[in-house]
Amino acid sequence: MVLGLLTIAAIPTTIGIGQGISRRDEANADTRARLDEQMRKFRLECYCEAATGRARALQGGNVVLRGGKMWVEEATSRDQEDGEGGNGFEGFYIEYADNELPKPLPLGMVSMVFEAGEKPTMNWIYVDRDTREVRYGNRTKSREHVVGSWGWESGEEGGAGGVTLEGGEGAVAVETGQKGLWEVRWEDERGDVGVVPKGKHRMQVSLERRMVDEPKVEKHIAETPKGTERTDTKTELTKNKYVNRVEKTSPEEEMVKVTATKGADEKKKEPKLEIASSTVTKPRKEG
Repeated sequence: MVLGLLTIAAIPTTIGIGQGISRRDEANADTRARLDEQMRKFRLECYCEAATGRARALQGGNVVLRGGKMWVEEATSRDQEDGEGGNGFEGFYIEYADNELPKPLPLGMVSMVFEAGEKPTMNWIYVDRDTREVRYGNRTKSREHVVGSWGWESGEEGGAGGVTLEGGEGAVAVETGQKGLWEVRWEDERGDVGVVPKGKHRMQVSLERRMVDEPKVEKHIAETPKGTERTDTKTELTKNKYVNRVEKTSPEEEMVKVTATKGADEKKKEPKLEIASSTVTKPRKEG
């Protein structure tokens, strides 16, 4: 009887251990999923809502890196794959590597940078505290400025969304004297973006992520010739039961041989049917 009581008393402990393991596994799975999402590579594209000529020039423009700063390259002036303004941004998120910062460490944003005459290097993206310019550099250059936390908004229908800093979007494109290039700056809590050159414009923009690993889906619709009816290959085609066997005679041609069984001793060959895309076409019977 005492043994039975001890067994019963142990049941809650066993259940508690099992629940703890389950919660730990769920937490680990969530952590892995979050890390996988942060490490996905993306490019950046400018989105501008304003209905002006300057906004139309910015809309769809690439985000590029050049001379230590981030720029938007006008879509209307782009005539090369990476544009004339520098190499295109291609980056991901990772914790900012600085043990002197308090935990948890801010989420940093990095991009590979290709400077002329130098080896490609991974650089931290940061906002200059004084000028509000979005810049890039190593840890020594970036650590005294705003290095994170970077993040992203949920896009339409669960899409990639725009880049955020400290929980909000605040990207601003500032017109410069360089044709087709706008500086990227980031507003502070007061909406300040530093000194804007006299006579130059500023435009509120969103830096939209475009995932590098997103597959391109191409839709193909097969045309049906006139005078034919479309029938799925798994469907019985006529009154009799047909058995379809596909023989590939060449890369350009596939034929289906159809045999109709009317009785145990009687076999009759029916005309060959041609396959068009994923369907079978059969000529209509006259009359």
